[in-house]
Amino acid sequence: MGGGLMARAAPQTNQMALVKFLRTIPLLSFLPEQELHNIAPEVIEQQHANNEFVFRDGDSADWLYFVKHGVVRCLKYGPDGKGFILKPLLPGDSFCCESVTFDQSLPHPGNAQAMGNVTIVKLSRRTYLKLIEQYPRAGPQVITYLGNRLRESQEMVKSLALDPAEKRLAALLVRLAEKVGVPSAQGVRITTVFTREDLGHMTGMTEETVVRILSRWRESGLVSAARGKNLLIPAIDPLKALAG
Repeated sequence: MGGGLMARAAPQTNQMALVKFLRTIPLLSFLPEQELHNIAPEVIEQQHANNEFVFRDGDSADWLYFVKHGVVRCLKYGPDGKGFILKPLLPGDSFCCESVTFDQSLPHPGNAQAMGNVTIVKLSRRTYLKLIEQYPRAGPQVITYLGNRLRESQEMVKSLALDPAEKRLAALLVRLAEKVGVPSAQGVRITTVFTREDLGHMTGMTEETVVRILSRWRESGLVSAARGKNLLIPAIDPLKALAG
């Protein structure tokens, strides 16, 4: 991990805010309110600077992670050492749940890396599995969550195969705007650094195709400052219409 990593157990003064965040996590929705307060001291909060790794391919899968602030990219490296973004993880997203809840001997199958400054919280696999054993209704809820994740993955594959390039890019920008966009008088600004290559990886396009689409959108007023960093969307509804 990067040298700037800071980790801490949640202090008592921040416990209420932490519990409020944990309450929004689908994988913890089976827990009663008091249990959320009980596990809060065991939750570790970490700050990651831009490009620091939360974990690397092959690391032991001992933690269940949740994105609190910022964007984490899941990526794999090819034989040539080039990284490919599989998906962006946005505030409220859980990751490593499959590794934690299924075959516990398997290491992480990929890398998780901060895009800009990121805050994540994590709960140990041991604690989470104890909670699942303790609460019978946890099983069906976890299965439902993982089933939804599988359905989303299938929809993504279908979109990459069938949807026009503009629709795929519009859908991604709408999701980013809703999750990490910063409202301003000019519209919604996406301040996380996404290069045109990043956007291409996440939508199954070449960098050149992304450049052409963003250039057309800039000319028509759909976006401005279309260079990945500080992308501004003056009005979100036209992009939603493109995304279908």
